[in-house]
Amino acid sequence: MPEGEIFRLSYSRGDAVKFVSHLDFVKVFERAIRRACVDVAFSNGFNPRMQLVFGNPLPVGFTSDAEFVDITLATPAEGEEIASKIGGELPAGITVNGFQALEKPYKSILASYSRSLYRVALASPDKEFRLKLKDAFENSATLVTLKKSKSSEKEVDIKPMIFQFEFDESGDLILKTASGPEGNLRPELAINTVAAAGGIDVRIVHVHKSAVE
Repeated sequence: MPEGEIFRLSYSRGDAVKFVSHLDFVKVFERAIRRACVDVAFSNGFNPRMQLVFGNPLPVGFTSDAEFVDITLATPAEGEEIASKIGGELPAGITVNGFQALEKPYKSILASYSRSLYRVALASPDKEFRLKLKDAFENSATLVTLKKSKSSEKEVDIKPMIFQFEFDESGDLILKTASGPEGNLRPELAINTVAAAGGIDVRIVHVHKSAVE
């Protein structure tokens, strides 16, 4: 394999690390790579950093089975070996699920996936509550909400950014939202906007990101 090989590791984040912030999580990953003695490439400049590229930060309190990090190596290595070494040094709650060797040019993590699938536990989701919430979504031609950025805020119709909104047999909400370069909709914003449209009080207990597409 040529020098500068890039691997995309997929990993899960469980309950044990769901309250770790993104910045602290990056430090956890960097320490694991050092302990694993992986010869990762560093950036140039006065403050060299490991060449790691993560996907969108997972909100604090969420768990996930669909997280990714791109790792650029300084010397050739086998992807299976890299995944095993790093996985063996990560703390409880973080599990490496697989790896993919990337060839240039390649799509970034953010450009590779356009939708995220979530399983959401809501407080007291009895049958009547579930029907009301689902009807609020299906009967709303638009779902306008205020989206804020660092520099501005504007009203946006998020209905086209919600691709699935239904309950499974266990009572959990299965939600699929946009999460790519053309738009990113956080699940809590989607749920709260639907609930507001139907005049429904809703409380989110837990959000688990189960897959990306």
